[in-house]
Amino acid sequence: MRSCVGIPCTDNIPRRPTEQEVILSRILEKAIRRSRAIDTESLCIIAGAKCWSIRADVHFLDADGGLIDASCIAIVAALRHFRRPDVSVDGENVTIYTMAERVPVPLSIMHHPVCITFSFYHGGDIILLDATRSEEQVRGAEVILTVNDFELCQVAKLGGGAVDAVVLLKCINTALAKGREINGIVAKKLAEDSTKRDVGGLIAELRAENER
Repeated sequence: MRSCVGIPCTDNIPRRPTEQEVILSRILEKAIRRSRAIDTESLCIIAGAKCWSIRADVHFLDADGGLIDASCIAIVAALRHFRRPDVSVDGENVTIYTMAERVPVPLSIMHHPVCITFSFYHGGDIILLDATRSEEQVRGAEVILTVNDFELCQVAKLGGGAVDAVVLLKCINTALAKGREINGIVAKKLAEDSTKRDVGGLIAELRAENER
């Protein structure tokens, strides 16, 4: 995964990633790849020889806080929306089908991680979700929780003061509820988009053709 923060990022202009980019990329990698959100075995075409490669580039057009949370939502939504071409294998020969020949295949996603960032102020007396950029600059500490619909996947604390264990448990419960809410919204929007794209039942026809 690659993130581009602050200035346009192009392959033609090599540059060193900023500290913010490195931190963001590491947290997102742990949240999505290392949590095994994608079934990597399903990307295999020929064992030990060919497989699909999935890459996510994140470009920020505007930044007013919550970069990690927004990035995680965007990447997971994109992965859930993405469809790869269907393939067939005959020995060492691989045939890749166009959308007109076979319906594209969704990725096999095991769970839907969501990053929820908590900002702490006045020694933890005030806790804020979805802080703006100016609010982030004056917070005393931050904790990033990665959750799915059922469990906690990752805890990341980036400096700052100590956070009480009881307070952290309350934050985890809040993050789990918020994660379910966000995943529900994303699922609804993806379903609406799928309905709009299925003009005249084309997808159903292609799927029936695949089964035959």
